Amino acid sequence: MNYIANILTASRFLFAVGMVLAAPFSPVFWVCYLGGGVSDLLDGPVARALHIQSDVGATLDSAADLVFAAAIAVVVLRNVQLPAWLWVCAGCIAAVRLAGYGVGFIKYRTFSALHTYANKATGALIFAFPILYAALGLTVSGVILCVAALFSSVEEFTITVSSPILNRNCKGFYGNTKGAMNNGM
Repeated sequence: MNYIANILTASRFLFAVGMVLAAPFSPVFWVCYLGGGVSDLLDGPVARALHIQSDVGATLDSAADLVFAAAIAVVVLRNVQLPAWLWVCAGCIAAVRLAGYGVGFIKYRTFSALHTYANKATGALIFAFPILYAALGLTVSGVILCVAALFSSVEEFTITVSSPILNRNCKGFYGNTKGAMNNGM
């Protein structure tokens, strides 16, 4: 019972591989896609309900989110022609995100991804990208995702640079600087 949340989180790695290997937008793809989304929605609440939250679980969750988002990106890159402006935005966002992880690794000697509200919202938008793309088109969905991802990347970088301790459950920086830096709000 103590490992159920981590098992849910780890299943996201399998769903990510399944998405990449499945025929694009086939029933198998959608099962893996939805399975990964459900595992992401359930792992945190299950851990909290069973009082089994841990640093290992938080790190595993961040890594699973990263791999799942990368799998979505692989499927999109293979099957959707992206304009140059979107590549430039994605590159800038990736640079900020990687710089934050680099600073975090140097400061804390560990993978330092944070569970801020902005990161969670960006993850939800990444998960929703295929649906947004179908409903709103590439330009509108791309702008929405880029703005959210840039905001969350800059926020995480700022928190990582300014916080003396690693608090993966920090809720955010903007609006409550002292709480974000000192006790995670």
